[in-house]
Amino acid sequence: MNLFSSITEESFNYLIHDYGFSEPIDTDGSWKTTFLYTNDQLAIEIELNYRDMDTFIFMKKMSEDQECDVSRMQLEEIINIEPIKSKGDQTTIEEFEKGIVEKAVLLKTHLNQIINKKERIFS
Repeated sequence: MNLFSSITEESFNYLIHDYGFSEPIDTDGSWKTTFLYTNDQLAIEIELNYRDMDTFIFMKKMSEDQECDVSRMQLEEIINIEPIKSKGDQTTIEEFEKGIVEKAVLLKTHLNQIINKKERIFS
């Protein structure tokens, strides 16, 4: 596990302990690592994009048969704010690490609201 993965799992640990999400399923790709957290209502995908040196959070509503709905939405779209963009290859490792933590805080701040309104958000 690399440093960024460790920071991600630590920063989003509240999903497991406070909201009952599963342990993350992590998948490594050529330019990214994703972490998929699920519970009976939502699937949350955390993407560490190494090309853009940025962190993205995507959410999907879970269906009755525990499958993810096809459409996924980015966190900033759901909470109606402008996404904060990294500086791409000008981003330092420290800025990338800080961005992971900031996205975790952003999600935690809005997660109860998203859960309570999920039917309207993902319809």
